Amino acid sequence: MGSGQKIGILINCLEVGGAQKMALQVFDLFEQLYGRVLMMTTDNTWDMPLHPDRERARTLESKFIRLSRLDAGASTPGKIIRAPLQYIRLLSCIRSHDLDVLISFEDRANIFNMLSLGVKKRVISIRHPMQSVLEVKEPLKAKLIYLFFSLFRNRVSMINFNSYGSMAEFTALFNAKDACTSVIHNFCDHRQLAQNRKAEPVADEFTALGGKEFIVACGRFKPVKGFLNLIRIFSHILARKKGFRLVILGDGPMRGTCEALVRELNLGDRVVFPGFQTNTAPWIAAATAFVLTSQSEGFPNVVLEAMALGTPVVAVDCKSGPREILDPESDPAEVLTHKRFAPYGVLTRPMVNIRPRNSAPLDDAESDMAEALLTLLSDPGMIKRYEKKGYLRSLDFAKQVQEKKWISLIQNQGIKGG
Repeated sequence: MGSGQKIGILINCLEVGGAQKMALQVFDLFEQLYGRVLMMTTDNTWDMPLHPDRERARTLESKFIRLSRLDAGASTPGKIIRAPLQYIRLLSCIRSHDLDVLISFEDRANIFNMLSLGVKKRVISIRHPMQSVLEVKEPLKAKLIYLFFSLFRNRVSMINFNSYGSMAEFTALFNAKDACTSVIHNFCDHRQLAQNRKAEPVADEFTALGGKEFIVACGRFKPVKGFLNLIRIFSHILARKKGFRLVILGDGPMRGTCEALVRELNLGDRVVFPGFQTNTAPWIAAATAFVLTSQSEGFPNVVLEAMALGTPVVAVDCKSGPREILDPESDPAEVLTHKRFAPYGVLTRPMVNIRPRNSAPLDDAESDMAEALLTLLSDPGMIKRYEKKGYLRSLDFAKQVQEKKWISLIQNQGIKGG
């Protein structure tokens, strides 16, 4: 494939998330290289800018189409009812723009891609460990996703993953060991992060944190992120690190529940909720450590960004991503039973109970994370070491390194592995 090919990129919506960020980066890359690119969303929700640079965003907007007015938060039955119309509009876009290649991100968009007509190449991109995610989805949604992938995955030219862990889980679940697969890790744009770091937020919360020590987490407030666990862990840490604060960036349906837990545990202003931040870099860069407590991830962009910003990472060994980033030489099939001070960051055992009883003692996974954080926060030498090693590791995921793999994928459909 070359620059003569017309490429379509399809995703469910542009709500804030890692898959959306990756789709937009691929959109920007191919538009710069080839020009003949179209970005489509099945739903109407649009929370993310198409590009950090406003002029560039305006250019990309002329090649952006929303296939329906459906909100991303609509119920599963509502999405099923709207699906035929969205599919028909997708086929119309494929025909009217004469697309040769369709690249999709997220399950529903991937299903549409598998069923699409009129394109020569179909590339679906799996951004999460499939088995783990299906286990926590609504039963109807999980059954439909499993059915469509079982029946139609062989219609695609390439199944792309953002981690080896996700690829292994998918191939085992669907017995797809002979499928044409590739792994391309998420981008880490060091130049953009350096620019973002300089743009300090005007938020009062950021000003109030000046000179204070804090740990930071970020993401959408939903159960899988483990923020309730994190607040309980921080309450335990605060008994020995009285001057510290916890900052959780983001918004979502569970924010009120998290705020209520802070009040119940009498944490007062020690836990800060600045809300959704377009630019998280200054917050992360100013933190003593970044914490990930998710039950599952696809490939956590924010972990790479923290490392690139020189902030040590403490992460649960969830499926998938953290281990590949922080301890790449370890056995991916191993299940941690205790904290590990890995080469590029700290890993702790997976978080199992993401809906803990507020007043209950910390469980083993929470205790593991608390001990790991206390060890790190009490050792300036370890902090400095992880600041340096983490940054060096982040260079393996530099934007230009991963972009070459996407270009190779589109040009010859021939890459295997990462």
